[in-house]
Amino acid sequence: MIKSIAKLILALSISTLPVVTPAQQKPVRIGIAGLSHDHIHGLLGRKEKGDIVIVGIAEPDSGLVERLAKRYGFDKKIVYSSIDEMLRSTKPEAVMAYNDIFGHLEVVEKCAPRGIHVMVEKPLAVSVAHADKMAKLAKKNNIQILTNYETTWYGSNTEAYKVVNEEEQIGEILKIEFHTGHQGPVEIGCSKEFLAWLTDPVLNGAGALNDFGCYGANLSTWLMKGET
Repeated sequence: MIKSIAKLILALSISTLPVVTPAQQKPVRIGIAGLSHDHIHGLLGRKEKGDIVIVGIAEPDSGLVERLAKRYGFDKKIVYSSIDEMLRSTKPEAVMAYNDIFGHLEVVEKCAPRGIHVMVEKPLAVSVAHADKMAKLAKKNNIQILTNYETTWYGSNTEAYKVVNEEEQIGEILKIEFHTGHQGPVEIGCSKEFLAWLTDPVLNGAGALNDFGCYGANLSTWLMKGET
């Protein structure tokens, strides 16, 4: 059960790819913690795929709820003002966090004791202290915590892994450089709700260093088979 839910949450993180679960599998009951992360559009826009049913949403911003409900057609009756209320009322199998990064810890603190698996958007946490607490909660309560790194789903990175670790076409890796970025969150049209915490040093941690740098750290660790 844990493995199947974990695999599906991974698939849900890929808004452009088809789900590879059996057609007869029951849709996973998903709860959403927060709507302020703009990656939420990928989840709300996949209703027709039939692999999930969104049973509850925790979001206190009524204006944001109204706008997204109008765009995607979800029933506002499944929206709750707090995570606790949403979990008690809907009992989801897994929760996907689309809130600020500081709030990731709270989501795990609420879900883990209930045995509910969690997916968060990258980066995992604002600090090592938060990450350690989340890891301990996951281990204690036997749940999966998954972090959605967009670069995981790039075919070019999969090919790079094959070249390095399966086909062994190159020698020992001595150095890895990672380059990425964009024009800026305002310039690319991020929503006001997203920008409200994306540029906040407390709610988002180290800014672009974490927001982009985590991709390089994740890919490097993967290419090096867990070596740090």
